[in-house]
Amino acid sequence: MVVRCAKDSLNIFTQSEVSAEIAAKFNCSPLQASLLEMRGLTADVMPCEVENWLSPHLPLLLEKLDLGADNGKAVSLVRGLSPSSDVVVYGDYDVDGISSTAIAMELALSRGAHVRYFIPHRFNQGYGLHNDVAATIAKRKCDLVIVVDCGSQDAEAVETLKKSGIPVIIFDHHLVEGKRAESDTMINPQLAGDAEARKLCATGVIWSWIWQNELLSRDELLRLLDVVALATVADCVSLASSLNRALVREGLKSIRSNARPGLNILMEQLGISPSSIDTEDLAMKIIPCLNAAGRLYLADLAVDILFPGSQLASNVGKLIALNRRRRELSTKILDQVEKLKDDKFKYVLTRDDWSVGVLSSVASRICSERNAPVALVAPVGGIMRGTLRMPAGGDAVGVLKQLAPLLNTWGGHRLAAGFSVKLENWETLRGKMEEMLSGVVVKGEKEDLLYWNPVNLDMEIWSGAAALGPFGMENPAPMLYAPYNGRMNLSPLGKTGKHVKVDIGSASLLAFGAADMFEERSGLEGWVYKPRLDTWRNVTSLQFVLEKMVMRDS
Repeated sequence: MVVRCAKDSLNIFTQSEVSAEIAAKFNCSPLQASLLEMRGLTADVMPCEVENWLSPHLPLLLEKLDLGADNGKAVSLVRGLSPSSDVVVYGDYDVDGISSTAIAMELALSRGAHVRYFIPHRFNQGYGLHNDVAATIAKRKCDLVIVVDCGSQDAEAVETLKKSGIPVIIFDHHLVEGKRAESDTMINPQLAGDAEARKLCATGVIWSWIWQNELLSRDELLRLLDVVALATVADCVSLASSLNRALVREGLKSIRSNARPGLNILMEQLGISPSSIDTEDLAMKIIPCLNAAGRLYLADLAVDILFPGSQLASNVGKLIALNRRRRELSTKILDQVEKLKDDKFKYVLTRDDWSVGVLSSVASRICSERNAPVALVAPVGGIMRGTLRMPAGGDAVGVLKQLAPLLNTWGGHRLAAGFSVKLENWETLRGKMEEMLSGVVVKGEKEDLLYWNPVNLDMEIWSGAAALGPFGMENPAPMLYAPYNGRMNLSPLGKTGKHVKVDIGSASLLAFGAADMFEERSGLEGWVYKPRLDTWRNVTSLQFVLEKMVMRDS
């Protein structure tokens, strides 16, 4: 959707002497050099830094990676598995959780072990390794429990398993606040890993650990990069990280060349061409479907499509239907939030009829639109479950840490966290959280753009810019600015009458959903647009999508 913005909200870069020096030294195009400058590089940086941006070398990055786990016990436990071994994989219900569950299962299966998995129910149980489930596992006995994307702070549950004599390996990436689970086989870079390792999602952690310890063949690991790419994009970890970009880049290659059957069927039903799939397809189409299972049903449905089976087409159809239902519920909650009138509570919002499973995505959207913290909370049984989202500069985990005595469970990241609270503590917690969120200082950051006339952009030049991808968190896709020169010709685009093509001379911008925005043109200063490749009937073309109309500063 096209929006209007003031010019003073933008930070517009132009080609400079610095970018000219980068272009000359590293033999890259002026556009590519300007984008490298915007990312903080100069001509005097080491060549490997530029190489890590343009073409990160996965094996070399993994060789240097320090996950902070080197005692060898976890490796011995995995190598000790055999066809007589019984393994339980315990995961989480989001895409990172199901992806790391899938990799842990494939690791155990590669040793011939019998494998079961368990993912908690989002509503009835919530996030984490739960002690009652641990007690059930202990009672039934197994030879190894592999915990992924959780477990670092689940001290009681880990102790229950250890007392029963069952060894536990934990692969996690969450910040550890408060009491830590006592496990000498915990691989969590947040504890002792290097800066690059701390930027990995849980799936990236277990995959990298397997690679470093040669527990699967290189070919098998490269095939598994499809789910690593999904998890990395889904968990919004940094794509300014050379390792994460390499993982996603190679994962996209895996999907394009040899996607697993379930993903192939999902892409077909979503109208995605595997040969041209990109991170936007993952983030906007595939990931929401996979997440919908855990939000409105059971995450097992999403895990099932990652493995060959006879019900793949049926399961994919269920996922798509669940995602459609998720969108409907999200729209309803967004409308209700807009209508909430409460002078006392502006940041911690609740209704009894909200579906807990969709609150996190709704909260993320509200936080983004308002550029302010928000917590959405709803009752589930005898407790209140909530999700907390923070804008840049906030610290969700820091807030929950201060409120920990009132909380039942909590955990997450700086910008996104979840929590639960017993009903008897809810009103006290709500008041304290409201006060804390009202005091959050939001960083007013301008949006970075590059001044570039679309007339001077073709497929070859854009391919150089695209080499800085994959794009995502902390490595946004290039957004370009062109001034309005008084020339504009509108023509209909599509059959609905909602879209228009804006001819601005020898180039055109596609304005989706913006047909009614051009009636008032006074004060128009320029255009913010995003290039994209579009493939239709096996013909690929470069398009320019209008994102913002830049208005004169007031």
